[in-house]
Amino acid sequence: MSDQHMDRIMALDPHTVGVRVETLLVEVENAGGQAARTAADGVVRELLHLNEAGLARLLDGLVTVPGVAEELRVLAEDELVGGLLALYGLHPVPIEERVLVALDRARRQLGREFTLVDIDAAGTARIASAGCASGCGSTGESMDAAVSRLVQQAAPEIVEVVLQEAAPEPKLLQIGRRPKAPTGAPA
Repeated sequence: MSDQHMDRIMALDPHTVGVRVETLLVEVENAGGQAARTAADGVVRELLHLNEAGLARLLDGLVTVPGVAEELRVLAEDELVGGLLALYGLHPVPIEERVLVALDRARRQLGREFTLVDIDAAGTARIASAGCASGCGSTGESMDAAVSRLVQQAAPEIVEVVLQEAAPEPKLLQIGRRPKAPTGAPA
């Protein structure tokens, strides 16, 4: 493989490629109508299935080599590699674990505590934020956008991030001694 080819591959941005693919599918539809779009969608789907099968076989073979499973976890931290593995349901790190790592990054960047409430079947992650309403923080982007970006980088299969204010901690009730009754008053 030439250095130029390798440089081009290493510079691929998955989001840009996704936008280009969608643009090309719209062009196919505009040129040939809905039937052409349906056929092009089918071609893309078949290529994705072929890639999925190839990656699955590759990973099945690799995980039998001692020490490779941990190396694969490290490789999966790369946005492109991790996104590709997540696309095919082959990511070696569970989605909840990846989201928790992203929330730890958000805590360090934004100075707030975040808790994963749940991830539903539709790909929505509900995150509770302690002590701050939506949009606070000193960064150029809102807190919602920053948390969404970090979560979706770590877990591209998350479609939506919903940030909600965490329920306030209950106030502690102080129990102490009864005050002494004034002198001469019944106790």
